[in-house]
Amino acid sequence: ESDHQLERLRNSSIPPLSSISVFLYLLAPYLKLGALLLPEAGVPGKTGVLAVAVFAALSAFTRQIWYMLARYVRRSDMEEIVLETFARGRGKERRRMVLRQLVRFCTGALRVLIAALYLRFSVDCLLPYVPDVLALPSRLITTLVFATFIAPLYSARSLQSRRVIYASWLSIAAYAAWFACTAYMHAKGVLVPVGNFATLGKLWQEIPVVAFTFSTSWTVPLYASLKGTVHPTAPKPRRAQSFKLLSALSVAVSVAAVLPLAFFDASTPRELPSASLKTTVAVFSAAALLLSIPSILVTTPALPVPLSVRRSTNFPVSKVLVYLITVSLSLLPANVARLGSDIVLVLAFLSTYVVPAFIHIVIHNFRRPLSIVIPPTTPNPALAPSPSSATGSDSRHDELLQRKERTLQRRRLGRRLIWDIGVWVLLVPVGGGGFAWAVGRIADRW
Repeated sequence: ESDHQLERLRNSSIPPLSSISVFLYLLAPYLKLGALLLPEAGVPGKTGVLAVAVFAALSAFTRQIWYMLARYVRRSDMEEIVLETFARGRGKERRRMVLRQLVRFCTGALRVLIAALYLRFSVDCLLPYVPDVLALPSRLITTLVFATFIAPLYSARSLQSRRVIYASWLSIAAYAAWFACTAYMHAKGVLVPVGNFATLGKLWQEIPVVAFTFSTSWTVPLYASLKGTVHPTAPKPRRAQSFKLLSALSVAVSVAAVLPLAFFDASTPRELPSASLKTTVAVFSAAALLLSIPSILVTTPALPVPLSVRRSTNFPVSKVLVYLITVSLSLLPANVARLGSDIVLVLAFLSTYVVPAFIHIVIHNFRRPLSIVIPPTTPNPALAPSPSSATGSDSRHDELLQRKERTLQRRRLGRRLIWDIGVWVLLVPVGGGGFAWAVGRIADRW
């Protein structure tokens, strides 16, 4: 089974990666659209600083939850964690199949929607500078040009590809250049909005923008790729390869790169910037988003193409369809795009802050605890009385082993209590309250 999981990891879109590449993909999601919108989100200075600190801490906390879930179920695969939570045991093959397809659909839909949003906003950044002299709309022409540009990058098979790695580094470099220009404009009092808020929905203001900034994904597969195996019981890695260290470092760097933006205000410039400076900022912001799209789409699960089609051709039908869907979604009318952007924000919020907390609560409070030292086929006396007919010669029923199991279960429960408090806070006030507010906001209740 371990060899099968290792082969599956090597053939996946997130294969074994070096520690520097894992750090890159842990950091990159933070320096994207949310950070670009922060100076114009209308968050007051002190409130913005507090919001950045809180959501950065929550993002690090949720990553730690995923890490502990992977260690607990001894699987570093999102699908397997969900299956262990909601369909553990025999006789649940149909439920497991449905859950597996549901996880793939939700994961793929969110990544396609985010990529489409990034593509549309990058077009919005440069659209004012594109001359409208052709018969076709400028938005369509610009979108097709951008899609043609990133198509060779998207053709890579996995995040291990040098094209995707270089594009991700260039995306961060473009963000750094945008940040430098934005800081200069703020110092000169000529800071203006980077994009067109008319293409974004009602939720893209104030605190929700900060929450989206620190939304994240890939935690579990990146943990597996760092270890080089999806079986997380290997010997302890070197400190330079510690996932917890890389995760904490990526959050710290992102806070350093985002926190100053909380003091910037693009709503009341003293004067307008020069055309060249404004164009430069628009180019860097568009590049930061555009170059991040390949890494998002490369990890999108394949569409369920019929087996007969896959056998008849080597053409990557699923990959091309995913790309065409993404480009098409970025070209939707403005009113549909605004609603879609709100949906993206809500889904990113739920996947980052609510889903890991919900899975943690279910697997630790509504499911039978997993054995630590007793083999899985052994009746665990820490959870149920042992059969009186057990023979002393059977090592699975050894009393010393059972005592050790009970002791380790009590220790694990004691360590988990503190985490449970934090998870309930994350699930109810943050997740539940945030989701209720978003629904009310979209429905114009407040």
